[in-house]
Amino acid sequence: MGTSKKMAAVLLAVSVFSATALSAASRGGVDAGYLNSRYSVKSNATGSKMSDYFLNGFYVGLSDEVRLFAGLHIQPGLYYSYLTDKSRPDVLSFRLNGDITEHSLNLPIMLKYKFGLPGVKLYVFGGPTLYLGLVSRQKYTVVGEYGGHLVNGDISYNMYTGKARYDGVDIMADDANPFSHVLPDWRYSRFDVQMGAGVGIEFLRFLEVKAGYDWGLLDRHRGSGAEIRRDQVYIAVGFRF
Repeated sequence: MGTSKKMAAVLLAVSVFSATALSAASRGGVDAGYLNSRYSVKSNATGSKMSDYFLNGFYVGLSDEVRLFAGLHIQPGLYYSYLTDKSRPDVLSFRLNGDITEHSLNLPIMLKYKFGLPGVKLYVFGGPTLYLGLVSRQKYTVVGEYGGHLVNGDISYNMYTGKARYDGVDIMADDANPFSHVLPDWRYSRFDVQMGAGVGIEFLRFLEVKAGYDWGLLDRHRGSGAEIRRDQVYIAVGFRF
């Protein structure tokens, strides 16, 4: 057998062994939980906080727990998250009913250390989470009178592109637009990296309950004048298979 064939055979054997060992030491699972996300807006000029706003929602997804040695594990996952908040501002003679909604994919890569009794284990975990925003939108239903005309339509704003859309509202987005100060004047980046930590408890190697906090490391604001970071707290349950 030639050298290249021997090397290929060795690599194949190592790959098969590694895959077998990894599958034997790993446990897949489903996770779902409550999310509370905080956006903090800070002025670049003064360094002072300008405002905060909060979104609530949930996340759900798959994860895989791989034992490294002793009580140390690594747990990557892929989660979908949904966040929203209701908003009902009054503008001139208009009543605006609307909400903010966000959809995203999250890839956490956590180190986990377990300790305790065989049936019940406590654990601590920490690591980074990669964030990809799919949709971030503000949408309002407008009802009222403007310039002697009844207005009944929708206004939506894409937080990633910075574009506003007016459906059934015959007012263009110019300086005279009475809704201009309702819509934000910034855009978000779709990408973020968060560093998180938390604690949890595992029952009978099947059911998990955990709580954690993630700190946003990147400025999400696509522009100058302000810095926007997103932190979040969550409480979740997981099922291991």
